[in-house]
Amino acid sequence: MSDEDQANEEDDSLNVVEKWLYLTGSRRVITLVVVLGVFVVVRVLTEVGVLHVASGSYLATLMGSGVFSGLLTLVTVVLSINQLILSRVFGSPSGLSDRLEGNLDFRRTVEDVVGEPNSPNEPGPFLAFLGDALQREAGSLQERLREEDESLAAEVEEYTSELVDYGDHLTEARNSQSTVRVLLICLGSEYADHLDRTRKLKRRHDDRLSEDANEQFDHVLELLKGVATVRQFFKTLAIQQDLAQLSRRLIYLGLGALVVVYCFTQVYKSPSSMSPTLTAETLRWLSSVVAAVVFAPIALLMSYLLRVATLTLYTVSVGSFVPPEERIENP
Repeated sequence: MSDEDQANEEDDSLNVVEKWLYLTGSRRVITLVVVLGVFVVVRVLTEVGVLHVASGSYLATLMGSGVFSGLLTLVTVVLSINQLILSRVFGSPSGLSDRLEGNLDFRRTVEDVVGEPNSPNEPGPFLAFLGDALQREAGSLQERLREEDESLAAEVEEYTSELVDYGDHLTEARNSQSTVRVLLICLGSEYADHLDRTRKLKRRHDDRLSEDANEQFDHVLELLKGVATVRQFFKTLAIQQDLAQLSRRLIYLGLGALVVVYCFTQVYKSPSSMSPTLTAETLRWLSSVVAAVVFAPIALLMSYLLRVATLTLYTVSVGSFVPPEERIENP
């Protein structure tokens, strides 16, 4: 790898803060951080006089027309999100039956390779099920090659060791209750690297492999293909769940923001007719709070779309063709 390629790879990798912001962080916490940031910025700017909220300002007009109308467009956003989600759920009986049969065929294929009559139904345990099987197959393959061809066993020892480590990594999903967390465990491109390497080793040493060893290579391939498949399926589930949560929370925050803006426009008057309790200092605090509340739905939308876009970016490919942009260390 050239120095330029290494530099590009380092630039593309995510640091701890970026991983938290884009992937692992709670969307509610990120929204709260943004809202608090808006409050602090507006409060400071009003205190030093950069933002004018007293007599002569356009604050009432801005809140009463522009912001109020903007918040109403959230209804359209929510409807669009719900339409996107429902488009994946609705279908004819024949179409739904085909999808169900395809899922069952996939699970039967994995169960036949593993040698188990049933596989787990939850995303986390199923990924761990694949990880356990990968560890067993890789370890068994290494032992068989030691018995049949020690020189070949030495050549593939690093490969089988990496497979065992990768399988162990997948088993971390066993107790995960979140589909997003399960997806993050298999987010990297290791599956594609192992898939490509398995094919190359099998093709290169085909004449030296016994029938049983050849079959074990096939089992490893099927398990890695299973990881590639569930990775895309879990992405679909995770994004649908994120969009559904976003839709529901946008309704809550949007309604609350509308109420706050409406009340503020009724309270905000000229200084001569304003209530004695609303001093200039109180008005500055109040306008800062209202600004934070108004930005809350936008902050929530931003936090969810950041994760959806990042998950999509790093799970574009299916198989051994992995674009450079998709390579990322596991969070």
